[in-house]
Amino acid sequence: MTITLTQAVLLGLFCGIAKCCIPYTPGAFMFNTVIFNAVIIGAVLGDMTQAMIIGASLQLIYLGVISAGGNQPTDPCLAAYVAIPVAMASGLDTNAAVALAVPVGLLGVQITNILYLAAGFFAQKGDTCVEKGNAAGMVRWSIVTVGIIRMLCFGVLIAVALYFGSSALQGVLDDIPEFVTNGLSAMGACLPAVGFAIIANLISKPKYVPFFFAGFFLIQYTGIGTIPLLMMGAFITFLYITFTKNEYAGNADYEGEDEDEDEDEDEDEEVGEKILTRLDVLKSYVIYWLTAEVCHSFERMQAPAFCTALVPALKKFYPNQEDKPKYIEALKRNMTFFNTEAHWGGGPCLGLTLAMEEKKSRNYEAIPGEMILNLKTGLMGPLAGIGDTLSWSTLMYLFIGLFLPLAQRGNPLGGIAPIVLLTVVCFGVGYFLTSKCYTFGYSFAENMLKSGLVNMIIAAASILGLFMMGGLAATYVTVQTPLKFATSAYSTTLQSILDSIAPGILPLAVVLLVWGYLSKVKRNYFVATLGLTILSLALGCLGVIGG
Repeated sequence: MTITLTQAVLLGLFCGIAKCCIPYTPGAFMFNTVIFNAVIIGAVLGDMTQAMIIGASLQLIYLGVISAGGNQPTDPCLAAYVAIPVAMASGLDTNAAVALAVPVGLLGVQITNILYLAAGFFAQKGDTCVEKGNAAGMVRWSIVTVGIIRMLCFGVLIAVALYFGSSALQGVLDDIPEFVTNGLSAMGACLPAVGFAIIANLISKPKYVPFFFAGFFLIQYTGIGTIPLLMMGAFITFLYITFTKNEYAGNADYEGEDEDEDEDEDEDEEVGEKILTRLDVLKSYVIYWLTAEVCHSFERMQAPAFCTALVPALKKFYPNQEDKPKYIEALKRNMTFFNTEAHWGGGPCLGLTLAMEEKKSRNYEAIPGEMILNLKTGLMGPLAGIGDTLSWSTLMYLFIGLFLPLAQRGNPLGGIAPIVLLTVVCFGVGYFLTSKCYTFGYSFAENMLKSGLVNMIIAAASILGLFMMGGLAATYVTVQTPLKFATSAYSTTLQSILDSIAPGILPLAVVLLVWGYLSKVKRNYFVATLGLTILSLALGCLGVIGG
């Protein structure tokens, strides 16, 4: 198979769009995973089945990758757009594709970091426009220009690499000796352990760890599919939360009666006549959702997108020419550093900012601008932690794990269903929180955090996530040992001895090794991936382990 110029350009274009993270939910899904990118690659190259099979194998080594705080340990998106087309064009097996993906993913992070650094310059150009009240100019510099540069950078890189590089690589790969092929097979069997260990480390608490082992050994002893596993995990989670629900609601009514009455009065005041309609609030959230990561820079993170989302509302708050200095001041305070998860964090922060800016426009001197800034910056960190845990560490990988068997059989639904489900759920959450926080103000966000509901949701997601990750690790970490012991009377294999102790003990040991490193030694995903890559490749070449 030969990759044509048109195909190379198209793949470069789609990679550039994915790297812009637009819109936020599906964009971040493509940015942090492989599986939907495999659907696009299969459609462009005309072989959906092979693209999905290779993509499913690559996805296993990138389970658990998220961009928490804007930091990404490796780049699954760039790895997908290089490794899958090259493997299809060169006839590589999935293990060789995995070997190619690892260094490409690590290179992609460095390119992204350089672009994030450069984007700070354009955020400053946006400041110049804000000083004049020119919101459109700020959008052009801080969002549109940054997005175009990022798209062109990755698009050209992918197009050139695929068009000129895939055939050149074929000759090298044809001469790989058998022992190296064995090493690549062992590496492909071990590397999924990194993804499962990353997720387990992100969402686990010590008291929830047994649920991981329960899922792992349930699969080992019964061999049930992912749907029954999910149903059983949901039932176990429901029972656990039901019997421990008092733990999460313990701090719900810590305030006295008088304080509750004060809250009711504040809430009544918040729910008064509003300037913005539901459509206005939806428009603000959609703008933020579309652009949240396009403008990403180390200097401002999501600030230009957050400010852009407020522009239509601010124009309603300050409609007259004499209000322009106040309008400019509002733009300036919302162009300061801002970064959060755009559903669970961005929704409340946007809704509360809309409510506070509206109050300030009605009584300008009563609410200091610093109060709006402090409220936003105080909430963005804690809510980002909630969002990263629920949306990206748990929900995204639950949906992927649920449909991964379809992808392994070459079915594009294995890549389409997770991104659609995640987008519907998370966009709904983000808009709901934006609307409620605008309508009811700070009291809604405060009550949501105090009620224990958020902690209960996080606990349930962690339990179900660990149970599913245990089961999926048992399915997809397939390392074995071919070592044999022989005497004059009988012969046996080390693998059969290990299986007699507990089935799957070697894959479990690999996952626990990486998990232990991440949780006890150092949370460095790069070192974990590189270390396991080198170790598994060496042991595979020596014939100690295999896939």
